[in-house]
Amino acid sequence: MKLLVVEDDPTLQQALLRLLGQWGYAVEAASTAAAALAWLEQELFDLVLLDLGLPDTDGLALCQTLRRRRLHQPLVLMLTARDSSASKVAGLESGADDYVVKPFEPPVLRAQLQALLRRAHRPLMAALSGGPLQLHPGDTTVLVDGRPLQLTRKEALLLEQLLRARGGCCSKDALLLGCGDGRRAVGDDALRAHMRNLRQKLSAAGCAANLIETVYGLGYRLNPTAAA
Repeated sequence: MKLLVVEDDPTLQQALLRLLGQWGYAVEAASTAAAALAWLEQELFDLVLLDLGLPDTDGLALCQTLRRRRLHQPLVLMLTARDSSASKVAGLESGADDYVVKPFEPPVLRAQLQALLRRAHRPLMAALSGGPLQLHPGDTTVLVDGRPLQLTRKEALLLEQLLRARGGCCSKDALLLGCGDGRRAVGDDALRAHMRNLRQKLSAAGCAANLIETVYGLGYRLNPTAAA
């Protein structure tokens, strides 16, 4: 497993490199967003440990840039001293897979790394298409007739599942599981709210109002007629 540490504090960067090496990971380091992007152009990394406070750009912006990439999608574990709910939500919706609040205990960091890396290594994935929509898995920008439309992380995950079903019905349970963040369950009310917002965004971008159908008692699907 190969990891990239993006951290501008030299003391913390060296401590992370030492720990990760002791845990058996191959690791490289970058102190700026620009240096991180340069590494990512050269190498394939399984996971990026990303600090939010970088000197040349905010870590959230860098994460969003990573999620717009059309090729390899590394896992992203955010390192942040911002311990508010709003900051955590912003990090997850920008494309992070999880976060660690600084200061952190090494065993906690190691456990979160192992949990993330147990997920299948993200392959080079082709875009999912349906009617006017095109979405790259892991991205939060969907193309609607070639025009970009920004979604939240959960909206993109829901749309990805609907596109993968190719007109088949996605059950509520499957959708709830697919848009969860691993720490708290997403309830029926939240699912309906995310789906309503997704429908509104797609409709405003020119999609048919009935593109996403409710299959009563079962779940949701992309309307084959409206998506044709």
